[in-house]
Amino acid sequence: MIATAQTFNQQDALPFDKVVHTATLPNSLKYFVRHNDRPAKRISLRLAVKAGSINEADNQQGLAHLIEHMAFNGSDHFKPGELVSYFESTGSRLGPHVNAYTSFDETVYMLDLPTDKPDIVSKGLTALADFAGGLTLSEEEVNKERGVVIEEWRGGLGAGSRIRDKQFPILFYKSRYAERLPIGKPDVIRNAPVERLRAFYDTWYRPDRMAVIAVGDIDASQIEQSIKETFAGVKARGTSAPQPDRTVPIHTETLVSVVTDPEATSSNVQILRKRSRESESRVEDYRRQLIERFVDDMIDDRFGEIARKGDAKILNGGASNSSISRTVSTFTLGAGVQDGRLEDGIAALATEAKRIREFGFSATEMDRAKKWMAASYERAYSERDKTESSSFASEYVRYFLDDEPSPGIEYEYKLVQQLLPGISVNEASAMAKRLLADDSRVILAVSPQKPAIRIPSDAELQAALTAANVAPVTEWVDASSGRALMEHPPAAAAVVSRRAIDALGVTVVKFANGVEAWLKPTDFKNDQVLFTLDAPGGTSLAPAADYPEATLATGFVNLSGAGGLKAVDLQKVLAGKIASARPYAFLSSHGISGSAAPAHLETALQLLFQNFTAPGNDDES
Repeated sequence: MIATAQTFNQQDALPFDKVVHTATLPNSLKYFVRHNDRPAKRISLRLAVKAGSINEADNQQGLAHLIEHMAFNGSDHFKPGELVSYFESTGSRLGPHVNAYTSFDETVYMLDLPTDKPDIVSKGLTALADFAGGLTLSEEEVNKERGVVIEEWRGGLGAGSRIRDKQFPILFYKSRYAERLPIGKPDVIRNAPVERLRAFYDTWYRPDRMAVIAVGDIDASQIEQSIKETFAGVKARGTSAPQPDRTVPIHTETLVSVVTDPEATSSNVQILRKRSRESESRVEDYRRQLIERFVDDMIDDRFGEIARKGDAKILNGGASNSSISRTVSTFTLGAGVQDGRLEDGIAALATEAKRIREFGFSATEMDRAKKWMAASYERAYSERDKTESSSFASEYVRYFLDDEPSPGIEYEYKLVQQLLPGISVNEASAMAKRLLADDSRVILAVSPQKPAIRIPSDAELQAALTAANVAPVTEWVDASSGRALMEHPPAAAAVVSRRAIDALGVTVVKFANGVEAWLKPTDFKNDQVLFTLDAPGGTSLAPAADYPEATLATGFVNLSGAGGLKAVDLQKVLAGKIASARPYAFLSSHGISGSAAPAHLETALQLLFQNFTAPGNDDES
């Protein structure tokens, strides 16, 4: 990264992106407008409402979701069926499954429309204004939609939903969230009178709890004025109700959930650690979150290395920081394990957590993590004018609903340039120790339900955790081969011919070794070069007896490394390099494909060469 003259103080508030037009209307409704021409002649419209299943009374469970469905079935400006038919006639997809979702704390409506006809955009804003305060909620249409929502409830009764329903009371221990799944209760959905539905709508759909977002290939000032005119009439229709209790307790005991399901396809374990959610509004908070990301990345790398060992007790593993509510964050270690090995998975997670608490991370691990972090921001900054409107719209929805900072990539890029050099490995180790504190833990374990698979009890998983926590651990050894990707580059081949295919915008270069390179410049991405080395002949040429091995060969090579470097060592050599090259084999063709940032293209081509001339053959992989 290139140093910047701008300086940031730790106590500085993170600004909101200055390119966005934002304000609050007299009725307290907020709006966010931004011009963005990717894709061209399209606009992403959103209505975010701070009302979800957590706001439902006991006899309203499922009505927040039902109201979401009713938004497409009659309103002040659209008779039942008109809204969907009109926007579908413009080439847009419409319907509650496509254009809206209801969660615990929010409901969000989404319209992605063409902008070449102003009337379409105007109709889109009118539709969102109707969602905000003009739904008809006729008894006839509500009764029709009840069956649709019930079918959606039935359709969600798969393994994932059954597992979730058993885990949530443990994850959201003694909180309202455990009792307010957004899909609701079938009896309420079938039988709640329309008056109860309208009561929820009038109470919680208030302008002071809503925001309109518009991002696209539009005149921002013109759209801003249209929003002011269209949404000025949205008013509160009921008295303001007290907010529900969103507290998720930070408990001292370790809670355990072991769930089996006949349709589950794999086994996994997680250890979550709850903590109070911290501020995200200042430069010091951004710095803290960078350190948390370093912890995630270095733990991910360790588990990636562990999983590749022949005696590994886990199939994969990783770490993540997230939030389960607006007041509680979690730090999670998770691993996939072989069926019947849940206790081994818990032991592996606990062992690595203890190793990190006692010894922290090494300077070489931190150096690689910094390289990757710098590379990710370099790419984001280079591609800043290629961001899709829907991505910006989602970002501003999160800013409104969750107070997630949105300072813009230009600001973040300069901020990271200043912060990154000053973050030390000792800080990352101290952060990991804090995140891995042994309090407010939740163990979640999932396994297929089969007679041959032994399922441990809650107590047995607790015992596995306790045993791992008292067992001695040694410091992590961050071994490295100490060599370059290509220690002896081959001599360059001479160019023997060059020709242009003007109709395709392609230049074909032929080298002395017979290889042809077809080169085509594009502007789809600012920071990416794609390449493919392709040849006829694929797995169909393998003898029948060898066909299974032929189909697995490229996967084996990808796991084995290349050029004499094992896969783990290869990842360390490539730290901070946005470059990849992977072999493939289809029925009638085979080759190596990859991509790179322009600055790392030579590295990617070296990787291609090593895969082609010296593919890995690591028995341990």
